[in-house]
Amino acid sequence: MSNKYSTILPILQNLSKQVMGDDFSHGYPHILRVKKWAQRIIEEEKLRGEIDDFVLETSILLHDIGRVVGEPHAYYSAIFAEGILRWYGVDQLAINKIKNTILYHSYSYSRKNNIKPETIEAYILSDADKLDALGIIGFLRVFHYTWQHKRSLKDTLNHFYEKILNLKELMHFKYSRKKAEELTNRILQLLDMLTNELDVDYFLK
Repeated sequence: MSNKYSTILPILQNLSKQVMGDDFSHGYPHILRVKKWAQRIIEEEKLRGEIDDFVLETSILLHDIGRVVGEPHAYYSAIFAEGILRWYGVDQLAINKIKNTILYHSYSYSRKNNIKPETIEAYILSDADKLDALGIIGFLRVFHYTWQHKRSLKDTLNHFYEKILNLKELMHFKYSRKKAEELTNRILQLLDMLTNELDVDYFLK
């Protein structure tokens, strides 16, 4: 990481924490979990000397900040990131890398707008963000979102089968694919227990 940017990260960390809040699904706790997944990917894939720490950490801190505006959150996050980073004098090359990393992390947005990953940091954030959507954490996140937005149980279960269970196919690294497979199996076990306890007639309504 360049020394000229070493003083910016604490500012961005505080900003992310204040703006994102303590929401379990997409708030600052999610940011911290994504950061841990990113570090695991880096260590397992032996990428330590290949990444730009500032680009990656800034992208992690700001990738969901656009959710305070709405959707497409990746687009708004990238706009916000460019504005704040220009304010602090970050060079345009680094800004462009961060914007690409943020835009690519959203599968729906990147697919719709043909966003291609331009850096290894984009691959890392994409995998790390999706890994946090899997396993027991991911299961809880989905139901937390359901409670917040008053989504029906039927729509919630459909969300698992239409999106969450397919995330493992979008991983870029061998380690990510392995962990995604493990975490997806945990969700399947939980869904199996849940659906077995529900009245079959519920799904026919």
